[in-house]
Amino acid sequence: MKPTISNLGAILYSPSQYVIPVFQRHYRWEEPQWEKLWENLTELRQPGRTGAHFMGFLVFVPGLAQPGKNTTFHLVDGQQRLTTLSILLIALRNRAREHGVNGLADEIHNDYLVHHRKSADEHFRLFPKASDKGDYIAAIKGETPVHGRIGEALRHFEGKLNHGSAESWEVKLQGIFDLLRQRLEFMCATLEHENAYNIFKSLNSTGVPLGSADLIRNFVFMHVRPDDHDNFDRDLWRPLESRFHDVDQNFDGKSFSDFFRDFLMRGGRYVRPASTFDTFEERYEGSGFSPMELTKELSNFANYYEVINGWKADQSPEVTKALAQLNALESSTTYPLFLNLFHRRAQGNLSDGDLVSALEMLSGFILRRFICGESSRGYGQLFVKACDVLAGNLLVALRIYLESKGWPDLARFKCAFLNFNLYQRGYGRVILEALEASYAHKEPAALSKAEIEHIMPQTLSDQWKGELGLDAEKIHGEWLHTPGNLTLSAYNHELWNNPFAEKRKLYAESNIVMNRKLADFTKWRSEEIKSRGNVLGEMAAKIWIGPTVPIAAMDAGSDVGDGRGRRQSVLSVVIDWQHTGHALEKETICESASSATLAKVLSRLAQVLGVQGLERCSQVSSARGPLVSQDPSKDFLIQSTGQTYQNQPVAGTQWFVLTNNSTDEKVELLNAIPAHLGYPKEMLFVDKITRGEALLRMFDV
Repeated sequence: MKPTISNLGAILYSPSQYVIPVFQRHYRWEEPQWEKLWENLTELRQPGRTGAHFMGFLVFVPGLAQPGKNTTFHLVDGQQRLTTLSILLIALRNRAREHGVNGLADEIHNDYLVHHRKSADEHFRLFPKASDKGDYIAAIKGETPVHGRIGEALRHFEGKLNHGSAESWEVKLQGIFDLLRQRLEFMCATLEHENAYNIFKSLNSTGVPLGSADLIRNFVFMHVRPDDHDNFDRDLWRPLESRFHDVDQNFDGKSFSDFFRDFLMRGGRYVRPASTFDTFEERYEGSGFSPMELTKELSNFANYYEVINGWKADQSPEVTKALAQLNALESSTTYPLFLNLFHRRAQGNLSDGDLVSALEMLSGFILRRFICGESSRGYGQLFVKACDVLAGNLLVALRIYLESKGWPDLARFKCAFLNFNLYQRGYGRVILEALEASYAHKEPAALSKAEIEHIMPQTLSDQWKGELGLDAEKIHGEWLHTPGNLTLSAYNHELWNNPFAEKRKLYAESNIVMNRKLADFTKWRSEEIKSRGNVLGEMAAKIWIGPTVPIAAMDAGSDVGDGRGRRQSVLSVVIDWQHTGHALEKETICESASSATLAKVLSRLAQVLGVQGLERCSQVSSARGPLVSQDPSKDFLIQSTGQTYQNQPVAGTQWFVLTNNSTDEKVELLNAIPAHLGYPKEMLFVDKITRGEALLRMFDV
């Protein structure tokens, strides 16, 4: 190592070319760094201020010497600073040309930006990596507009040069130029016989710290033959990086780092953000991996990642729609799990429909927990660990896993939804738009200009107080921000706090379905708000799915037990269709909850034998009432409270099944069904098993 102190003028004026290697990161400085540099320069220009400003380190590795060519140095540390100062010199040259200071403009251009006697790549004193090269060369050549972050930096400094002192342009620009070349100093180190890639890994810029993506890029290029770097970068690595950009189309290093972390976690092992590079290096160092094959694999997963993030549509419109619903819930913690699932689909092990079901489960899990006040802390690890349970029947395994982590049931969700402060707690617009979309109108209303509208207004007029009655303030405080009192409208100003009778007229003319339904109400008090809230809760429960009955009450515990030393159980039912005269294979039904198993058995019987069979099943009864009913409010009524026993709909019918009984009682009820249908008892084989045994049966283990 040969350290020396040099000013910017000596560095750029020398007969050398500074090449930024392909493994280096993109130009990353932004306005905070540009502003800090300009403040330093402004301070240096203050009257009476002398001395130099230390800019930090520049670390070079010399390239191969070639006769007739300038000495080439690979810049392995300091590229952000040297690139920024070169951009500032371009801005200075441009302003000098604009104001007729042509001698200064030519001096800057020919002596500090280019080697005017050289051509092609050798023409440029600083030669950026490929991803920044086009924008930088365009700036050198004076083309407009210059795109990317380099273009932003150029315009920033051109703007700065337009303001300031009252000096003549020639004096001002010459003064800034002299300051740049003479009073900005670097500690320069040229490393002989060193590995540039290892040096890069060990360095950390004083401007923008090295990110995981920077270090991983370096690591991969370390394993590529130097002669193949340019081709590898052009054909494989640059196309991979090009997928990750911000809204201004600049390379987004954070997004790229996030992708690497999610890629590493797709197998079920959690990785802390700060450990992304260390984990990547640990996994691939010494493994004999092929950089080409690894980058191809990364590109395949980047394809999935673009879809998962919503950056492009999936091959299946249904998957795209389900992803949009999930991403509306800020669900990036699920991405490792979906990288896993998307890859399974690509291998033919998962259908589009299965993927949609998994997406809907995750959406339901996240949204229901949010409404019910459950914490989202730990989601990062929770969803990564879900990758470990994806065996056998993947959807069953995922559902059971989510249920074990606290997936709110229907009754709990509806109760929480009814009273939830949807306006102030977040996701209000997401939920209301989804509810509106669920009406599936053939010509849905455009909601882009709609805002959340309070039906009972936020400020009560005297007329509203009169309509609400003596408890107006209490009703207002309890129900104002709840779902039942909220809708979407582009006419908030017109609606404002007008009486409900006037609002009702506008609602009736609205293109938004949920507003037209509001016109069915003649008054708007707590009873109406609660009624509408319950309806919306039912609709929301169908959009954001989940368990229909409480997990703790479903005989759906784990092999660990129920917390009181007892091992809980579920039902497994085998239907032998031959005993019914139908040439169908035996069918095993084993859901994660005994209640769900009972409901599904009845649904299958209705499908195969006809719904008239359920009429006969209504003769099967327990102490709480008949097994099935078409009027649960009457047949499942609890006389002492006026409420109904827990029940579930029988899918595909108008019937409901009583589920508020023990597992043993369900066994007795199921065993009674064949006789009432006129078939031998061997038609159904009912077994009570532990949940662990249920998992084995589900997975055919």
